[in-house]
Amino acid sequence: MDMTAPKGLHENVAEQLMTLNIDIGKPLLAVDVDEVIVGLAGHLGEYARENNFDLRLTGYKLDGALWRADGTEASKEDFNILFRGFFETQTRHQRAYPGAADALRMLSERVQIVILTNVPFYAREDRVRNLAGHGIDYPVVANAGPKGPALRWLFDRAERMAFIDDSPAQLASSAADAPEVTRIHFVGDDALRGWLTDIDAAQHRAEDWAALRQIVETTLLEG
Repeated sequence: MDMTAPKGLHENVAEQLMTLNIDIGKPLLAVDVDEVIVGLAGHLGEYARENNFDLRLTGYKLDGALWRADGTEASKEDFNILFRGFFETQTRHQRAYPGAADALRMLSERVQIVILTNVPFYAREDRVRNLAGHGIDYPVVANAGPKGPALRWLFDRAERMAFIDDSPAQLASSAADAPEVTRIHFVGDDALRGWLTDIDAAQHRAEDWAALRQIVETTLLEG
């Protein structure tokens, strides 16, 4: 087993991973947060309107989606300021998707769970408190950039592993750096899910948390 840190693993992420107590004899599930456990786009849209902007999504991306109240496109700086303000003030208030807490609780009886989220480092503690408030109290690792290196680190310490994320790029990162990890695609927002229907890097896809739980049980516990 190669226990060295994978190339590309952020120092801050490595420090968080080192605090985890991974049981090699128990299957491991890594779970994303935004648009998987809690909503992001809908909440961000509300926050944008409160700050005299409008979030107009035309695809599964935020680039170019922010507009000013006067109808002109917001600048990259406008977006960065709004985005930081959202995570500084709203992370602790994000709403969980139906069934997420119950599904994770049932899975946690036989599977160890790690939350792997690209929340900004400065908002990690707010994310921990928000999830705990929803009854989702598992170790949280705030990642930066592609998740493949962190998944590689985790899989090198686990016997079997699955990964849930909404992002095609993150699933592709997992396929490249940790191909042994089962990759599951899930988007919690019904309105956004239709934009991502065929993800090459995903091995499974779910429509809700009940289906997610079943996929995880089948791949990690019954194989």
